[in-house]
Amino acid sequence: MAAQEEIVDFDIIENQKENIQSLPGGRSARELARIFSPRGPEDKLYSPSPNDTRTVNDAIRQDYEAELQAIGESDDPLDIYDRYVRWTLDAYPSSQATPESGLLPLLERAVKSFLTSPHYKNDPRYLRLWVHYIRLFSDSPRETFAFLARHQIGEGLALFYEEFASWLEGAGRWTQADEVYRLGVDREARPVERLVRKYREFQQRYEQRTQDNGPSSPALPAVRPALAAKVDPFASAAAPSPDSQAQRAAPAAAAPKTKSGKPKMAIFSDADSASQPAVSGQTKGWDSIGSMSDRRKENKVEAKPWAGETLKAGKSLLRRRR
Repeated sequence: MAAQEEIVDFDIIENQKENIQSLPGGRSARELARIFSPRGPEDKLYSPSPNDTRTVNDAIRQDYEAELQAIGESDDPLDIYDRYVRWTLDAYPSSQATPESGLLPLLERAVKSFLTSPHYKNDPRYLRLWVHYIRLFSDSPRETFAFLARHQIGEGLALFYEEFASWLEGAGRWTQADEVYRLGVDREARPVERLVRKYREFQQRYEQRTQDNGPSSPALPAVRPALAAKVDPFASAAAPSPDSQAQRAAPAAAAPKTKSGKPKMAIFSDADSASQPAVSGQTKGWDSIGSMSDRRKENKVEAKPWAGETLKAGKSLLRRRR
């Protein structure tokens, strides 16, 4: 006879529900009850002190960091990050998006570690790490989804198209959301049945709309070849080869001239070479998404001495003494 499982006391969760941040996939009631469990049956409103919780969490965090130091010997390196992130989400139900949890740098480390690994491109665990990053921290979700598409991350998973389309729908970009759903169905992203069901549910909501459906531009914009090409800023300092000189001389000779005899300026046209969609395998210019601190460095004001600074206070000026 199997042992009877312990019944979860939902009164404990009820007393802490305002301090619990929701997750797209929900939370474990048993884990929440364990985190906020009282010391004794007579103290129903007690929750562990911050110092007690911090001590336990720091010890567990050190164990995960020790595993990461030996990640090179692991058969499944992604498993360590997956467990580490899931533990962080559970251990900090009310402060997971704060520096205390350390979730942001952890997710940035995790997603960057396997960005170029073909083994994990269509692993649901890796895509979920990106989804957590987009939902909790990304300041430009659409660009982040385009970044994933450029690197073919989640290309064969229904989760990518569901999450991207859901964000587009929430942003009022219904036409683009429909495009993303159709793209996933055409690629038979797995599981196909779930993706088709969600697409049908979206179509029902789409048909009931009478307002503007948002922009009709592609959800994953094409990349112009001229902008995607990598230009060497120091190329002019090097001696040009004879072949390159001959290639430049030919179009210059055929270029039309003005009345003054000078050749007209050549205009580049995208018609000469087809545009490449954002979902292609080429990733020039998209090698790294950077970190949140790098993208926000322009908003940080560097500290400087207050000596000699003046503060306006009505009609008088207050000068800070040295």
